[in-house]
Amino acid sequence: MFRAATVAACAALTLGPARAAAQQRGWIANVNGGYANGIGDNFEGPGSVSATGFVYRPVGRNLDLGVEIGYHGLGTSTTRLPDLYGPGSTYREDFTWSVWQATAGVRVRPATSRIRPYAAAGAGAYLLRIRDVIEVRDAAGVIIPQYQFRQTDAELHPGVNAGLGVDRLVSLGRLGLGLHARWHGVIAGSGVADFFTVSVGLALD
Repeated sequence: MFRAATVAACAALTLGPARAAAQQRGWIANVNGGYANGIGDNFEGPGSVSATGFVYRPVGRNLDLGVEIGYHGLGTSTTRLPDLYGPGSTYREDFTWSVWQATAGVRVRPATSRIRPYAAAGAGAYLLRIRDVIEVRDAAGVIIPQYQFRQTDAELHPGVNAGLGVDRLVSLGRLGLGLHARWHGVIAGSGVADFFTVSVGLALD
């Protein structure tokens, strides 16, 4: 009986401060904006904008669980061919890639750091969108309607992500200015199409 009471008391002393610290911190919300670009030959083009929102809840002294939602523009690849439909004509085709992200995630962080660095990992759904636009103009620069083409395809795939970040490089009361970096892997039938994001943002807790 005495041994059981001793074990229970030790557990309370160990877990109590961690739970109290987690409850004291409450929810952590981030809104970030930055840059996204493909890796390798999966996504062509110079990359584009990235915007994400994080909501995390501390569940221990060093552990947060939550969700991330984001949009990532992965650039446009352009092909131009002269004289394809007659002298002076111009053929142009633009492929544009973008991804919507909805994932569950976990973050691990030091409990006592003022700037709050973390390592993160997550998994969930990625909606890959591809837009194909073809435009043909004659020698005078006038669009030839019969060659016009526009099509958008969207495919839902599972995916994973991992990254590093810091919530409070600059502290502004309850707000913090931070920096975040992520690798994302979209698991498609042909393998993994991956890209990275780098963003800055505000954390509220």
